[in-house]
Amino acid sequence: MPDSAEAVCPKNTNILADTLVKTCWECMFPISLFGFTLTEVGEDSTRPAVGPGISAVYPPQLCGCVCLTPYLCVPGIPLGIWEPVRLVEIVRTPLCFPALNGITLGPEFVFEGRGSANTNMDSPDLDFTFYHSHFYIFPLWAIVGIAVDWACVNPSAAGDEIDLAYLSEIDPSWNDDLLALILFPEALLLGNPLTVAACAADSLAASAGFPIDPLFWCAGSFGLMYPTTGNVSESSGQLKPAALAMSRLLARLARFGTEFYTAADGPLICTDFPTGLIVKSQYKYQLLYPIPNVPAPCCQPIGRTVLMWGMGKMVPVIGEDFVFLLWKLQRCCLL
Repeated sequence: MPDSAEAVCPKNTNILADTLVKTCWECMFPISLFGFTLTEVGEDSTRPAVGPGISAVYPPQLCGCVCLTPYLCVPGIPLGIWEPVRLVEIVRTPLCFPALNGITLGPEFVFEGRGSANTNMDSPDLDFTFYHSHFYIFPLWAIVGIAVDWACVNPSAAGDEIDLAYLSEIDPSWNDDLLALILFPEALLLGNPLTVAACAADSLAASAGFPIDPLFWCAGSFGLMYPTTGNVSESSGQLKPAALAMSRLLARLARFGTEFYTAADGPLICTDFPTGLIVKSQYKYQLLYPIPNVPAPCCQPIGRTVLMWGMGKMVPVIGEDFVFLLWKLQRCCLL
């Protein structure tokens, strides 16, 4: 894969320092309590969180996750809220970190490639883009002193520190489609015309609301989740393949068991658990860099066409790396 001479690490980005200014706080909505949606404020609606928890004694407007016996539980309130918990960088230059003031760390590893784009004029279907990805634990509310998780029974995102949790540069399967089949062997079965055609429904659903979770191999209008690598076939712009690379990263982390299902309710509201497959409807994201996606509605579900949110959001040369703030739906039993 040829190196891209234009790929440089943007300097003086200060994304972490500017997060409070650039964050679209309307993305926390809708909020639900007692099984009812309180307010939506222009963002996409989601089903309100409902109980019961472990005990079937409580009505759906209550939950019980801390139980002494199956019928003697501490009553709680089902809460549903969107939390800003992750940062995702999609970059062309290896070990480039726009969120960390554009620093570049160390030499390149032997098995990773520089982000590049190849244009085949004879056959546009052979055009491709390659990106590296970085995944940060970023509990923004805890960082600014707003506590939500402390009162929930199942806070999988608990913590108040920033941490770099994944680097594609040290993952040899990120730029090798065949090696990625070891982690995702089902890709051999899902690459057929019938399953690809089903993704049209996922694209329409994402544009109208949220994507269809059973179609886990689809990323809406972005393309296909498989192969789950940074090699993205694309011939129009940079933002769409970057969004697809971010979606594939989430699918990869779900397979690793590090991304939990946090949007369950009913009997499962008491537990966050790994699924092995991406649950697309529990995510939405805000573009923070190079041009923040504001004002509201500024958060988008996975697969929503860039025509609805990505126009004029890229700066040539210096703004072809991207940083997304990831919001995650947390349903839990509030004590």
